[in-house]
Amino acid sequence: MHVSEAHKSFITTQLDKLSDYDALRPKGHVYEFHLHSERVAQSMKSLAKHMGYNDCMCETLYWATLPHDIGKMALPIHIWDLEDKPTDEQRQERRSHTWRGVEIIKSKYRNEYENDRFLKLMIDIMQNHHECVDGSGYQSKTAKDLTKEVRMACICDAFDGYSVFRPHFANRDISPKAVIARMEIEKAGQYDPIILKLFKEIKL
Repeated sequence: MHVSEAHKSFITTQLDKLSDYDALRPKGHVYEFHLHSERVAQSMKSLAKHMGYNDCMCETLYWATLPHDIGKMALPIHIWDLEDKPTDEQRQERRSHTWRGVEIIKSKYRNEYENDRFLKLMIDIMQNHHECVDGSGYQSKTAKDLTKEVRMACICDAFDGYSVFRPHFANRDISPKAVIARMEIEKAGQYDPIILKLFKEIKL
């Protein structure tokens, strides 16, 4: 699968916009979405290589993962930087970033996304990167509903999310070893166990 220069340009532009959005958030916040996106995409590329994907597909997965959080730009800035855990209403609003991101893609590529393999991959990751194999994710999808690439992205995204301090984390250990242990034990059943084991090998 090939990612075109035009697609790369569009993705880069979206990440620049996400960076501008981050710049409008309160000073002192530590979870910058455009940097998170880059880290997750890099982890995806490394994991794919470790799993035996060829170099071309590793690069494609990097680009397909990079814009997974652009839908966050469609939400009011104040919704992200809270001192306490979000309320149920705030949590639902935050969760809408997945389909809002998909709408950005579909509005740009109205006549292309249904037949373009790369765009379909990008949309799949964007729409489903908060799903869990046990059905406890945003849309209650289970392993049978999730492609291998989505299951990889779910792990890469969650690992980075748990690794960046937020005020409500209190004294939680966010070292790579502790985060992996949390995903294996406290969040047991949410992630593909085979892929998580392979991910653990590259992170530890």
